[in-house]
Amino acid sequence: MGERGRVIALEGGSAAGKTTLVRAAAQQLGGYPLAEAVDRLDPSPSLEFSSSRELLQLESLLLTEESRRYREARRAAQRGETVFADTGFLGPVTYTRGLVALGRAGAPVYRSVERIARDLVDRGALGIPDLTVYLATTPRERARRARADRPHHARPEFARHEAVGAVERTYFEELFPDALPGRFRSVRGGPGVPVLVRELREVVERSRTTPATRADGRALLRRLQL
Repeated sequence: MGERGRVIALEGGSAAGKTTLVRAAAQQLGGYPLAEAVDRLDPSPSLEFSSSRELLQLESLLLTEESRRYREARRAAQRGETVFADTGFLGPVTYTRGLVALGRAGAPVYRSVERIARDLVDRGALGIPDLTVYLATTPRERARRARADRPHHARPEFARHEAVGAVERTYFEELFPDALPGRFRSVRGGPGVPVLVRELREVVERSRTTPATRADGRALLRRLQL
C-alpha cells in the first residue's frame, strides 16, 4: 500500500473499535498488527488503583511494555513493514495527564510518570508513531461496543476511561497536531469496518511523514508538562 516501513497508530476512546480496525487493516492492507500494551502482558494487570503509589506502579509497568512495543514496531518498520499499532506508545503518560486534569490523580504522580517516559525517550527506548490516526466515535457507539464486550470493558473502568478519553481527545485532535503538524489525523468511526479500512488507507497514503525522531517525542512530552 504505497510507502512502506512506517509505524501507524490507531488512537481513540475506550471501545472505539481500535483493535478491530488494527487487525482488519493489517490483514487487508498487508501490515504488521501490534496489540496494545495491556493485552500483551500475561497476566493482564488490573487497571484499578486506590492510591497514587498504585497508579505509579501500574503506569510504570505499562511504560516498560510500551518500550518493548516501540522497539518491536521499529524493527518491523526497518524490515519494510507497515506497522498498525493499537494505540501509540505514550498512553500511560496521556492517561495519567488526563486523570490529573480531571482531579482524579495528583500532579506528583504525573511528574513521576513523565520523568520515566522522558528518560526512555532520551535513550531512544520509547518514542511516537510516524503517524497517529484518531478514531472519532460517539459516546453511544462506544457504550454499545462496551456492552457487547464486557470482559474487556468492565463498567467501572469504562466510566473512568470515558472521562479520561474526552480529555485525551483534545490532545490528539488539537494539542499534538499543533506541536507536530502532519503526524496526526482523524477519521470518523461510525461506518463499518470495510469503509474504515479504505478511509484509513487513504489517510495513510496522503500522509507522507518521515520516521518520527526523539525530538518529536520530546516535543509531545513538553506539551503535556504541568
